[in-house]
Amino acid sequence: MSSPGDSSSELLGGDKHSSRTRKMDTFSSLKGNPHHCFLFTGNLFSNAAQWLQFITLGWLALEVSGSMVHSIMAVAIRALPTLLLSPWGGVLADRIDRRILALITVIGMSVAAVVFAALVGMSLITNVWYVYAYTLVTGIGFAVNQPVRQALIANTVPERYMANALALNALTVTSMRLLGAILGGSLMITLGFTWNFIVEASLYIATALLLLPMKMPYREESTAKEASPWNNLLEGMTYILKKKVMFRLMLLNFIRTGVFAPLLLLLPAYTSEVLDAGPGIGTAMMVSMGVGGVTASFIMSSWGFFLRKGLVSLITLCTGSMVFMVLGLSSWVTLSVGIMVVMGLSQSHFIVSNQTLVQKVVPDALRGRVSSVWHYEQGLIPMFSLIIGLIAGIIGMGRTMTIYGAIAVALGIIYLTVFKDIRQLD
Repeated sequence: MSSPGDSSSELLGGDKHSSRTRKMDTFSSLKGNPHHCFLFTGNLFSNAAQWLQFITLGWLALEVSGSMVHSIMAVAIRALPTLLLSPWGGVLADRIDRRILALITVIGMSVAAVVFAALVGMSLITNVWYVYAYTLVTGIGFAVNQPVRQALIANTVPERYMANALALNALTVTSMRLLGAILGGSLMITLGFTWNFIVEASLYIATALLLLPMKMPYREESTAKEASPWNNLLEGMTYILKKKVMFRLMLLNFIRTGVFAPLLLLLPAYTSEVLDAGPGIGTAMMVSMGVGGVTASFIMSSWGFFLRKGLVSLITLCTGSMVFMVLGLSSWVTLSVGIMVVMGLSQSHFIVSNQTLVQKVVPDALRGRVSSVWHYEQGLIPMFSLIIGLIAGIIGMGRTMTIYGAIAVALGIIYLTVFKDIRQLD
């Protein structure tokens, strides 16, 4: 195997599998590659479990406490372990066998789900703090498991199939977001909360079983054990800060997080205050965004990119920010629901193009640590949402989203103009 190049110049141009190929080949990274098939299927199950939990915990917290604040915070508090532990999860991913680490965390989350299902089934969840405790426990597993799973993608496919593999991984997220909402709601209505957690545990167990036969043919020998974990952490941070291309890719991703990611948490307040509508419209907006995301993931996995990936990252950062701004200006339900398709298209294109470039630039010895920093943005979503919410409480949600989106658009245009090195990455 040829290791991922550390020079951005190696990312220019392409080969016969490049983004400029128009032949439809949706599952090219899976063909003849059983190890990536195991990982891909496991990611489907794991993402389904996570979205099922995301949907269920808010409603369970609301039923137990009767408080909308607890309903929101019971989900948002999952970000706390990410903030505290994700970088160290990246260190572990570079020090030990990544497959074993993924296996341990998935088994841990399945055991937690089984225990919690039993407590719910025996009607022992009488206090909302049980829900918070479960969220934190699974959040710890998520904080470690997420960067490891991303690193494993690069360890199970040749570099020329990286973009397709990451697009398919995005498809598992966007499709399972829709399925998780449907499955979670159906189970809660028909069978009650207990079965949601039983199904969640079953999905994690299935993920663990798929990890057992999987191998990592593109994993390079780790040198991280030669230094202390603290020095490993510093090495990863220093690499990101000193390598200009990597720093800029990370910066763009954190801006995307601050603009795109809080939108789902803001939908109830937005639909109520700006559109004067109810939960049905908020759900329609979420589904619309999901349709855009699934469509984008399918396009990328089937035909690749029609522009350089760096340029795609910069353009979609601008278009997604424009959507956020337009939503703030809109009082028309049809426009607000319809334009969420563009947000889904923009977000999925950004994530896959940005992730692909990050994974191509970073050497495998640092892949876990760099992936953990990339995913650190998950822990910042509640903070960004809180900032927007506090400002909205003073000047209104519509005006806040308009100003916030306009600032993001301006930043996107500046970066599109200034970051020539990113524009040329492919």
